[in-house]
Amino acid sequence: MTSPDARVPRAASAVLVVVTVLAGLGGRRWLPADVAGPLGDVLYAMLVVWLVVLVFPRAPRGLASATALALCTAIELSHLTEWPAALLERLPAARFVLGTTFGAADLAWYALGAFLGGALLVVVGGRPEAVDEALRHVRAARARPAGRRITAFLVPLALLGVVAAAGIGVGRSLSIEADELAARVEVAQAELDGSADKVADDDVRSALSTAIDDAGTVLEGRPVLDRRPGDATDAGERLERAVTAVHDSRRTFATTAAAEVRETFAPVQRKAERILTATDELADAGQAADESARAALRDALDAATAAHTTTGPDHLTELPLAELEGVAGDLTTRRDDVDLATHDLMSAQDAAVCPEPDQVWFPQAGKLTAKRLAPIPWAPQHSVRADLLEGLVALDEAYQAEFGEHLTVNSGYRSYDDQLAVYNPDQPNPLAAPPGCSNHGLGTAVDLSMGPESFDGARYAWMKEHAEEYGWTHPAWAEPDGRLPEPWHWESVETPLGY
Repeated sequence: MTSPDARVPRAASAVLVVVTVLAGLGGRRWLPADVAGPLGDVLYAMLVVWLVVLVFPRAPRGLASATALALCTAIELSHLTEWPAALLERLPAARFVLGTTFGAADLAWYALGAFLGGALLVVVGGRPEAVDEALRHVRAARARPAGRRITAFLVPLALLGVVAAAGIGVGRSLSIEADELAARVEVAQAELDGSADKVADDDVRSALSTAIDDAGTVLEGRPVLDRRPGDATDAGERLERAVTAVHDSRRTFATTAAAEVRETFAPVQRKAERILTATDELADAGQAADESARAALRDALDAATAAHTTTGPDHLTELPLAELEGVAGDLTTRRDDVDLATHDLMSAQDAAVCPEPDQVWFPQAGKLTAKRLAPIPWAPQHSVRADLLEGLVALDEAYQAEFGEHLTVNSGYRSYDDQLAVYNPDQPNPLAAPPGCSNHGLGTAVDLSMGPESFDGARYAWMKEHAEEYGWTHPAWAEPDGRLPEPWHWESVETPLGY
């Protein structure tokens, strides 16, 4: 038989090296990954065995196998540190020697490869010798120096130590990774819970929910058997990316919401400032509204202006997410405070200048610009609000078809001065409201002659039946049983009756 210590010819070792390399390349090229991976590990360990005996032809077969397994294990364990990644970044070709990642199952395949390599060395070793030569080697083995006996004892012991260290290292690595992933899951779940109805794109929340579920599956897996080193780290990185996507989407949503509320500020602010100016003028004329209402509007306007100024696009980019998400709500509250205070001041001013409950004060009454008005075609000396003219013309055409004549217009829009001329605060004209309290000043009212029959004539009856079809109506206060019966007063259905 072949002696286990017989010299292995270098030519045989070289052939084995070449054949193993070719087999590895072929397996990677043609075999599926789940087969090529383990096969590559086995061939890698066998290749190391061949290289050991190529350099040391007389090395004992067991020592060559043990050396190969120790080297493979050491290289695999090195991936639990950071230095292989740093080396591979500078020298990518080193991956053919070092590999790229740690895999606990790879250690078992290396062990199989080292065993097969050692077994194959017995086959390719030296030629059979005579029985006496074999006996001579047996006697020599019995007389082996103490150093060789110690080596024979220490090598298996070292292998056991390496395997034990590998097990401890793998276990520790898996535990650390699991703890880190569990912490990331907790953060991710909080992000998911806190982002409901707060993202610009709901798909990012779905992706985060999936990443959390995947991480939970990894944590539930059995260490080594189901969860290998690196699995928890990969799941944690996916979680981190998903959390970042949700966080960014929340910022986009909050920024957009704040911008949308800011855009609604301008008309509310202009109206408040216009009301304040108008009430200041009335106060100078001795018709001041309740001062507390005026002060409340000033305070609300100042607070809203300050909030609006400090929430511009440049400011929003610097805010933490928690503060950013509160901006839209705060701006809405400030805007609504101004709107409510404006309403309260208008009501207070109404109480100060409009004596009747069905009269409503508006600061713009009697102060409409020319571009908001349009002359009545058949009575151009009178005008109404431009957007209401079409309905009045249609009403007149229907009226003509019934009575053969135009509506007789006696009054339309009245400027502030016109209204002042027909209203005397010392001797109030019961047929004219104070300036600012008449809807004639809003361009929404006309006085139309109903003829001498007044409420009892066909014209009034026809108008009561058909006027609203064209957007005009007779108010309750002007009805025969109303506060001030006026058959001639007709107004647009769009006339504001309150704030």
